Amino acid sequence: MEKNMRALVLLFLCCWSLAEVVNGQQQQQREGQMQQQQSCRTQHLSAQQPYETIRSEGGTIELSTRQDNDELDCAGVEFIRETVERDCLALQRFSNVPEIRYVVEGQGWLGVVFPGCPETFRRSPFEEEGECQRRRGGEGRGRGERGRGGEGEEEQRGRGREEECSRHERERAREESSQKIRRVRRGDVVAIYAGVAYWWYNDGDTPLRTVAIADASNHQNQLDKRYRPFFLAGSSATRERRERQGEGQRYGGNVLAGFDPNMLAEALGVRRQVVIDIQENNRESGLIVRVNEPLRPRPGRGAPQFFNTFVEDSEEDEREGVNPGGLHQFYCNMRLRHNADRPDDADVFVRDGGRLNTVNRFKLPALTHLNLAAERGVLRPGAMFAPSWVACHAILYATRGDARIQVVENRGRRVFDGRVQEGQFLVIPQFYAVMKRAGDQGFDWITFTTCHSPIRSSFTGRNSVLKAMPQEVVMNAYNISMREAHELRWNREHEFLILPPRGSRRESEE
Repeated sequence: MEKNMRALVLLFLCCWSLAEVVNGQQQQQREGQMQQQQSCRTQHLSAQQPYETIRSEGGTIELSTRQDNDELDCAGVEFIRETVERDCLALQRFSNVPEIRYVVEGQGWLGVVFPGCPETFRRSPFEEEGECQRRRGGEGRGRGERGRGGEGEEEQRGRGREEECSRHERERAREESSQKIRRVRRGDVVAIYAGVAYWWYNDGDTPLRTVAIADASNHQNQLDKRYRPFFLAGSSATRERRERQGEGQRYGGNVLAGFDPNMLAEALGVRRQVVIDIQENNRESGLIVRVNEPLRPRPGRGAPQFFNTFVEDSEEDEREGVNPGGLHQFYCNMRLRHNADRPDDADVFVRDGGRLNTVNRFKLPALTHLNLAAERGVLRPGAMFAPSWVACHAILYATRGDARIQVVENRGRRVFDGRVQEGQFLVIPQFYAVMKRAGDQGFDWITFTTCHSPIRSSFTGRNSVLKAMPQEVVMNAYNISMREAHELRWNREHEFLILPPRGSRRESEE
């Protein structure tokens, strides 16, 4: 009886402790949601440039943080624009939050290191292998010419050289193996997981420029709701603010530099001097450095062969969810990029209006785990993007041209009405209605959303919410005639989201 009572008391305590933990987690989640909801009481929106600049030897990192920007704080994200100059390497790093990036300009290589995945991609040491084969062939011919007289001694000597050569090949293969390296180019949308180390290298003739959002409010972030990059090399740099050049906190820094050299040398199995070199390397170069020799993907004889590990991501990598290699194989070979600049992949295409490419979890399944997505839009001069809303926050970045954009909040008040030009970004809070009209040069943009499958509702066109309502409802809601209600519901029935220009702008405004 006493044992049963003790068991019941222990069970009660366990259940009570578990309930307290769950209640505490729910309370923290509610407090976080309440804090974010309170920060979304934005009176006005603005088109803006990144607030801070971090300069390095081989490029720049520009960013706007939640602490400096109320609109980004509302969306729970931070904005990043990174430029890597030719033959420069953006040093390896990982962050505490997931990121989604878009390649605005240039081309290069992206290395992503998933923990626990094997280094199954390696370059072939062609010269060493060929030399060994030639040596074996020459020795075979020499033994044949000399006959059997000195066969024993020559065979033993040749076998020793062959074993040494084979051992050298195996060591070389181990040294030159790595995880998958991906080719990236203009128009690519790239998914980057929290805690996964990655790096960029620019082998093109133009700067490699990317823009990104870091989802600081993602559930994977258990720190302080800020974007924190952890660099594995390089040195910290000064954050230059627009108002106060040269002032600000330090950004980045080599994580390995914080360990004791003796302990780290023992852990890595190298000499202490090697660790000191690692910790003190690139002190003046920053976080993007120039390489000593250009790293080329298709080297000639005697040139570096670093990028023979390259494997192109293919849209057929994940077909129908079939994965014969199992979960581990799917995780290690996951497709992380999808090009959003292909007209043949457009979700909406209007010949005289433009196109819209959506990159969501259906086109890039990796986005499911990030809960992020992207929309690539192109408008011809004078064309419009229909008034619509999305069920998540959106961060729009202009990549070419300009457009007049209007954003309306729930009380029917315009919180933004102005022009957004190339290089500027605009935060559009969840469910806020937005409408765009391209300028004289047209308008191209990329929009990042804080959900993996953004659902867009429109006021006009084939999928108009007004067209889906009974005509009598529309008539009485707006106090208009039957004819006017019919025109409101059906005048754009053959168009969807992108509206080609009709007549002059003055006529359309009237």
